[in-house]
Amino acid sequence: MCSIAGNSEIGQVKYMLALMKHRSPDGEGLFYDDKFCLGMGRLAIIDLQSKNLCPHIEGDTALAFNGEIYNYKQLRRELIEKDYEFKTTSDTEVLLKAYKEWGVNCLDKLNGMFSFAIYNGKEVFLARDIAGEKPLYYQENPFKFASEAKALDWDCKEFPPASYGIYNIKTKKLVIKRWWTFKPKDLDKNYVQQLEWLLEDSVKLRTQADVKYALYYSGGIDSSLIDTFHNFDYKLTYVDENYKKEFKKNFEKIVYHLDYPINSFSAFGLWKLAEMAKGQGIKVVLSGEGADELFGGYIRYMPDALNQQALLKFPSYSGMFPVKKKLEDWCMEEFNGNLRDLLRMGDRMSSAFGVENRCPYLDRRIIEFAFSLPFNMKVNGFETKYILRRILQKRNPQYQDIEKQGLFCSVNQWLGVQNKFDKVKYLKCQNKIWKSFQ
Repeated sequence: MCSIAGNSEIGQVKYMLALMKHRSPDGEGLFYDDKFCLGMGRLAIIDLQSKNLCPHIEGDTALAFNGEIYNYKQLRRELIEKDYEFKTTSDTEVLLKAYKEWGVNCLDKLNGMFSFAIYNGKEVFLARDIAGEKPLYYQENPFKFASEAKALDWDCKEFPPASYGIYNIKTKKLVIKRWWTFKPKDLDKNYVQQLEWLLEDSVKLRTQADVKYALYYSGGIDSSLIDTFHNFDYKLTYVDENYKKEFKKNFEKIVYHLDYPINSFSAFGLWKLAEMAKGQGIKVVLSGEGADELFGGYIRYMPDALNQQALLKFPSYSGMFPVKKKLEDWCMEEFNGNLRDLLRMGDRMSSAFGVENRCPYLDRRIIEFAFSLPFNMKVNGFETKYILRRILQKRNPQYQDIEKQGLFCSVNQWLGVQNKFDKVKYLKCQNKIWKSFQ
C-alpha cells in the first residue's frame, strides 16, 4: 500500500503526498520535467533494500505504483526470456517492464490489486484493478490525480475500477476505457476442487511479503476458510466492548481518514483492527472481503434465491415463485456497489496506520470463477455461500457455524440509543454524526 499523485505543478504534488503520508511511511520521491510531475510515497512490503522504487524510473519513463502484482515472479520469468534485465527483486520493476513490452495489454496479464500511473513525457497512463481494491481519484481540468480524495480537496471523481486512462500532455485530454469486462468461463463439474485449489494459491500469493503479516479473523466462514490454507503466526479479532470514550476521542480522525460519508459503524472495528496490527509491527493483513458478494453470502438474497431454486424443480408452477432479481444479478450488482464501499472503508482504515489489506477472495481467477458458477452452488436451500461451506467442512470438520452478523460495533449504545426504533433519540444520534462531515 502506497500513495501516488500527479499534477503539472511540483508544489501541488508535494502537498498531496504530504496529506497521504499515513499511507506511505517508508519514503517518497518525485519525477518531473517542465510539463508534468509524478509523485509516489511508499509502504515497503516486497524488496526492502533496492533503490529507485519510489517512483521507479527508467530513462524518460517513470512509474508511481500503489498495490501488489501477485504473479510478478511469473511475469518476471517471461520478461527475462524476452531479454529484459532486472536490477531489483520487486514487483514494481516488473510492472513497468511489462507495460514497455505489452502496452495496455499488460493489464490482462496482471493478477493483483493496483492503481498506478506511468509518465513518459508525452502522456500519463493510469490504471486500476478489477474490484477497485486500490483507490484512485482524479480531476480533469486541470488534470491531477491522487490515491485519496482529501489530497484533491474532495473536488474530484473516482477513477473507475477495471479501467485505464490516457492523458495527452499536449492536447490536455483524458480518455478512459474499460480493460476488463466479465466473460463467462467454461467450468468442469468439479467446482469444489477447482475453487479449493484457487483459494490455496490465492492465499499463497498474498502471503508473499518481506514483512510481518496477519489474518483478520472473525470466526466466520470467510476468515476461517482462509485460515485453513496457511499457518498464520498472527490473527487479529475485533471484540465488541464499551469503547465509548475511545470512539469519541478518535471519531474525527476516523471521519477524516474515511474520505467520504458511510452508513455503517463497522469502520470503528476496522480502525481498531488496524491499530492492533500497527501495535504488533504488522504491515500486511489478509481479510475476507468479496466472499459475500461473489458467493451469495447476504441473507437479503434468500427470498429470490429460494424461488429461483423452486423454479428449477417445479417449472410448471412458475407463477408461484416470482423472482424479482436473479442471484447472478444480485451478486454482480453488489460486486459493483456494496463491495466498493467496503473496500474503500477497509483501505482507509488500514492505511491510517500504514497497514496494507489483501483480499484472497478478490483474486482475478476467483472473481471470474465465481461469476461463472451455477447459482445453486452459491445458495442451496437455506445455505448461503454453499460452495465455501463445503470446502470448509472438508478442511475443518470441527468448524461450528455461527449466524452471519458482519463486523458489529455497538456505537448506538455508546451514544445512548438503546433501541434503533426510538426515532427521536436515533435521529438525534444520526444528526450529531452527520454534522461532523459538514
